[in-house]
Amino acid sequence: MSFLVLFLLIVIALISYGTGALNTALLLSRFVLQKDLRRHGSGKTGYANFVRVFGPRWGYALIAVDVLKGAIVILLGGLLMQIPAQGFPVIGRLFAGLWLMLGQMYPVQQQFRGGKGVVACMTALWLADWRVGLISTAVFIIVVAFSQYISLAGVAACVAGAPAAWIFVSGDNLKGMAGLLALIMAIVIVWRHRGNLFKIQAGREPKVKWGRQPNRKIKDDDF
Repeated sequence: MSFLVLFLLIVIALISYGTGALNTALLLSRFVLQKDLRRHGSGKTGYANFVRVFGPRWGYALIAVDVLKGAIVILLGGLLMQIPAQGFPVIGRLFAGLWLMLGQMYPVQQQFRGGKGVVACMTALWLADWRVGLISTAVFIIVVAFSQYISLAGVAACVAGAPAAWIFVSGDNLKGMAGLLALIMAIVIVWRHRGNLFKIQAGREPKVKWGRQPNRKIKDDDF
């Protein structure tokens, strides 16, 4: 690996982590909705608790903002990795997505207690290859429709993205690296959701009911 590539990877990691660490749910709840998300619902600052506190309409807005924020930094990662003569844009996007996800999960300003990173993971998969993103999204919709466990759907979507990346992202100069990065993202997602998965197994993970009133007590972990 050349010094230039290593330098660019460090820059991408720092920018992506810093962007991910800016908790959109917390900022939106405090400065737009005038309510501290940490004092409501489960007290977590991830997507699931945001939806349960403010309702699905604001949840869609949160997703849109998070996707836009993530897409900008992920595309920037791809552009930066086009600087070397070889050009590794897909690797740059997935690498940026990985660090964006880590920033969402473990933000330094919140004592490394953040959300679950699924939106960042799926955004990266879409921007790596639309077919990978389509498969991941389809898995998410199917799982959440049948199980009503949004955490399980997020895990399944990101896990499905790993083999899809191995299959479809084949045009990059670093063959297999895209699949490896997607696999690392999937492993991190599973690890971050291990509490949710144990709760599902024990029958203690609440199911998401899209039409219920938002300000109710929730005791689960976030998406």
